[in-house]
Amino acid sequence: MANPVLLEGVPSVVEFIELRRIMGSPYVDQEAARKTLSGALFTVCLRREGRLLGLARVVGDGALYFYVSDVIVRPELRGGGYGVLLMEAVLGYLRRSAHPGAMIVVVPLKGRETFYERFGFKRCPDRRFGVGMYLPEQIEAGERAGNTSDS
Repeated sequence: MANPVLLEGVPSVVEFIELRRIMGSPYVDQEAARKTLSGALFTVCLRREGRLLGLARVVGDGALYFYVSDVIVRPELRGGGYGVLLMEAVLGYLRRSAHPGAMIVVVPLKGRETFYERFGFKRCPDRRFGVGMYLPEQIEAGERAGNTSDS
């Protein structure tokens, strides 16, 4: 079996929805998937023989504000260093694109903080930033929508 390769580019909508499903993420429909995929500044995919095994995305304004999102590796490949490969590609993009003083953030799932710390990310709050926040009504609505999937 061939080694996985990193390819800069966007996965198909169907691939993205399926990878999210495998990871247990809330359901998104094709329109939402298409919109979020097209809105990324940078996307890198991990593939083996054409099959999507993982991906990482960066969204933001391309100059001062960057959010690292969707660093995903299929569960059966976790621990194999593939997340590190994805993050190295992301960091390369950020080095090329972020202007001095840029804010680069990630909001990891609970328990995944140490992965990002390996790349220099700090937990909030620190001297400069407050605690990360989210809108629970939006999250809960998305989770409810996932339970009524018509697929």
